[in-house]
Amino acid sequence: MDYQESITYLKRCSALGSKPGLDTVRELLKRLENPQNSLRIIHLAGTNGKGSVGCFVQSVLAEAGYRVGFFTSPFLFHHREMIKLDGQDISEDDFADIMQKVAEQADAMEQEGLLHPTEFEVMTAAAYLFFQRENCDFAIIEAGMGGGKDATNVMRQSEVSVLTRIDYDHIQFLGSSLAEITREKCGIFKENCPIVVYPDQETETLLVIEKEAEKQGSFLVLPLIGSIVIEKSDATGCVFSYGQWKHIQLSMRGRHQVYNAVTALAVFMTLRQKGVEISDDCIYGGFRKAKWQGRFELISEKPPVLLDGAHNVNGAKAFSQAVATCFPVQSFIGVVGMLRDKDFTASLKEFSKVCDRMIVTTVPNPRTATAEELLAEAQQLGIDAVIEPEPEQAVRRAFAEKKTGQGVFCVGSLYALPTYYKACQEYIKKE
Repeated sequence: MDYQESITYLKRCSALGSKPGLDTVRELLKRLENPQNSLRIIHLAGTNGKGSVGCFVQSVLAEAGYRVGFFTSPFLFHHREMIKLDGQDISEDDFADIMQKVAEQADAMEQEGLLHPTEFEVMTAAAYLFFQRENCDFAIIEAGMGGGKDATNVMRQSEVSVLTRIDYDHIQFLGSSLAEITREKCGIFKENCPIVVYPDQETETLLVIEKEAEKQGSFLVLPLIGSIVIEKSDATGCVFSYGQWKHIQLSMRGRHQVYNAVTALAVFMTLRQKGVEISDDCIYGGFRKAKWQGRFELISEKPPVLLDGAHNVNGAKAFSQAVATCFPVQSFIGVVGMLRDKDFTASLKEFSKVCDRMIVTTVPNPRTATAEELLAEAQQLGIDAVIEPEPEQAVRRAFAEKKTGQGVFCVGSLYALPTYYKACQEYIKKE
């Protein structure tokens, strides 16, 4: 199996959809000799911020000289982005080699009358196998959806369990109440394993977390939101202090990234207590160097052009607050595409707070809300919006219609970001 064959194989697996539950992935990993059980795992679950927290953790651990694997989803441009080693995507040759081994076992399961693993289960198994093969000191594993029944939740033990911001999302799978969603996310907790929690959570969420942690006999680490001092948050990044930690610099933008960084900081303090050596200099340096594509990413400064995969209400709120903070006097025209299974009405309302005009478009994904649906909702909300069904044309129209000095932002589903990137780069090259 070469690289292109491995991608073709994954596309066939994608037709199987998403199936919560662990029996199939456990059987697959058993046939691969359970590579996950030989790894020191930092397991992340939550609604928003998993990728950013994981990026901070990876950057600092790599700065401290550790060999670090990072499994994250979804990808923007290619599957290899989901499996990273020391901050770099897995190579095409390594990807094909690992995928060959996983595919052999997955196909054998089907031939024996068992369910064939889904695309995400195959990718999860490939990540664990690769990280074991590469003798990673740590493996940062981001849950795809939920927690307890997520395909990543197959390890015997974790070094640290991490919960990022929890909010309403995937309610058809996780539950319709915040308590139900939180309980499913808490499914990643392991007995006597430390649990680090994002500092800004709803009271209902915290009550469930505390109860579930108590069941596992696990120590809960909850950073104090009142001790966070944000000293700067603008287009160049953030500076914050937290307790003994003074003037930590972040290249990543937005106040929400400070909270993500504090969550990561709590992970490092927990690892230190377990005997892991991470110097202060490595923490400062790793935070400063951390970058995460597609998260409030400024790809052009004059005028500002922003890309963000703010795909749900919590993400939309974080985005609008970041725009207001980083660009307080800047006018924007916004391009917005959303999936139908998200609360796009509330998200549109958030995006409209920071743009003078909105161009709604259709995401290249079967679950998309149509541009017509978004337009009808925007008009109902009194938003100045127009329709451009093709996302590439929507971006081109934004640049064609924007006023002198006006910025452009392209937001919504991560599935639209590759198209946004391509169209924005065309404009930037012309400037």
